[in-house]
Amino acid sequence: MSDAAECPAAVKQAGAERRPDYLASFRLLLRHAAGVRLRLIVAVLLATLSVLCELVPVWVVWRLTVAVIDGTATQALFAQQAVLALAAILAGYAALTAALAQSHIVAFQVIHDLRMALARHLARLPLGWFAGRRSGGAKALVIDEPEKLELIVAHGIPEGTSAVATWLAVSLWLFAVDWRMALASVLLTPVSFILMARAMTRTGRFVADYQRAGERMNGAIVEYLAGMPVVKIFNRSGESFAGTADAVRAYTNVETAMGRAYIPLGSGFSALVLSNIVVILPVGLWLLAANAIDLPTLLLFVILGATYSQPLLKLFGLFQQLAQVSIASMAVADALAAPPQPDSGRRIELPNRDIVFEGVRFGYEDGPEVLHGIDATARTGTVTALVGPSGSGKSSLAALVPRFHDVRAGRVTLGGVDVRDIGLDQLMEEIAFVFQDSLLFSGTIAENIRFGDARATDEQVRAAARAARADGFIAALPDGYATRLGGRGGVQLSGGERQRIAIARAILKDAPVIVLDEATAFADPDSEAAIQEAIGALARGRTLLVVAHRLNTIADADQILVLDRGRIVESGRQEELLARNGLYARLWADYTEAQALALRPDRRPCALNACVDAAE
Repeated sequence: MSDAAECPAAVKQAGAERRPDYLASFRLLLRHAAGVRLRLIVAVLLATLSVLCELVPVWVVWRLTVAVIDGTATQALFAQQAVLALAAILAGYAALTAALAQSHIVAFQVIHDLRMALARHLARLPLGWFAGRRSGGAKALVIDEPEKLELIVAHGIPEGTSAVATWLAVSLWLFAVDWRMALASVLLTPVSFILMARAMTRTGRFVADYQRAGERMNGAIVEYLAGMPVVKIFNRSGESFAGTADAVRAYTNVETAMGRAYIPLGSGFSALVLSNIVVILPVGLWLLAANAIDLPTLLLFVILGATYSQPLLKLFGLFQQLAQVSIASMAVADALAAPPQPDSGRRIELPNRDIVFEGVRFGYEDGPEVLHGIDATARTGTVTALVGPSGSGKSSLAALVPRFHDVRAGRVTLGGVDVRDIGLDQLMEEIAFVFQDSLLFSGTIAENIRFGDARATDEQVRAAARAARADGFIAALPDGYATRLGGRGGVQLSGGERQRIAIARAILKDAPVIVLDEATAFADPDSEAAIQEAIGALARGRTLLVVAHRLNTIADADQILVLDRGRIVESGRQEELLARNGLYARLWADYTEAQALALRPDRRPCALNACVDAAE
């Protein structure tokens, strides 16, 4: 069965998981609007004044109508009332402009503070929280979801509050004039309220699936666009787009289901909310015939009562969007409520920089265990290499040292202290990490290297680049260290050049512990030699932990730990491991054979099966 067919049923089932919290937006506002509450109050007062000014022309029309009926109308009265109406209109527009200006300033300040709070909090979360989350979903969380608060802060609160205040003021006015006609005017309003509340309750059932479908669609579109070169080169545009199209259809199905649930009651609300006149006229004519009211009073209720629910219509329009805004606010609130990585905040004097793994067991989130009882030591000032087949747990083990993840059992110590007991600030000062695919930020080369130490001088930046064997290619660039990377007009560097800048960044940080996750993975032969020299400079006097795939790069390592299926099966120096003729010896043989292999393709293309047969 297709997604389109399954979605409504799935939506109904998932919708029971969680309903929208219509106060979530206001809770976020209270937390992040402490410095702008006065502006928000001023915006509410100005918006109320604006709506009250809108009632003045209605009163003027009634006043002139009554004057015409009782024969007191004069040219001067019309002129006077026209000036009054014009003044009210101008004052209303001025008050509304000022109100919106104040409320938008408040909204932008709240969104800014909320995004900064999200960024700070996300930086404190363990990397496991980000596992499996697409970049599109992360972008929506930080950029799109807080943006939706603008509707509540800039429009919902000032306009909604003023609408309620004006509605109450008009209600009191009508009841003061005649309570019977007032009841006729307000009769349909509570019915409209009930219909709207029921409609929102029915759509609230779909909130969980709506949120998931939106995140899936954002992620699928971002991934599809990012992978466009691969899609085109393999001519898979149709197949690749199918997944994105499915995500869009699933989102459409959820919105369609929400619309079908809302329309029966929501349309009833729309029909009744401005239908006061159908009750006012029969009741008014009956009371007029019974001499219970006079004609001017009836005219007041016809003119004013017909637009009695107009302020509420704006409020209900905001209510209709409140569910979606609440979904966004709930997502943001959930992210802010996610427990940060435990941080002792302590600064501990470390006697050495030995890294010790003691009975370490680890698995990602709720997944299976990938490391099983690891015991190993990397001594201060030595180079320890982690090697093994793909999926053996090399990178997972290395990532435990800077606490990208925490162990399930056992412990990792630095200088004899459990890394979980060392404050995160100190731990990050102690360790530098060079990733397999190092990220360079948009900006100059100097700025990227200085990321290792923001206080570094230009000479220190150049010294780090020289140590990383990067000064030569940087100097050859048109703008040298001021060359901009990424973005439009930015220089694109090779994989080896990027790695050398990343190593320069690590050298500049001057951390006593360095973790390299296959620093030569994307390097050409020339770059690989330069990177090897840079790693040699980096290793002096430091504890170096290296995840290696190219075995020739760790031939001189002080210790090689060989992992297989999450366990250390061999350890020692290279010559010792080769002499044992175990797993490392087989890996070395495979590596050297692959290095010597020459690609000599047949001149004629062959089918895949035929090529495989020929190879066998």
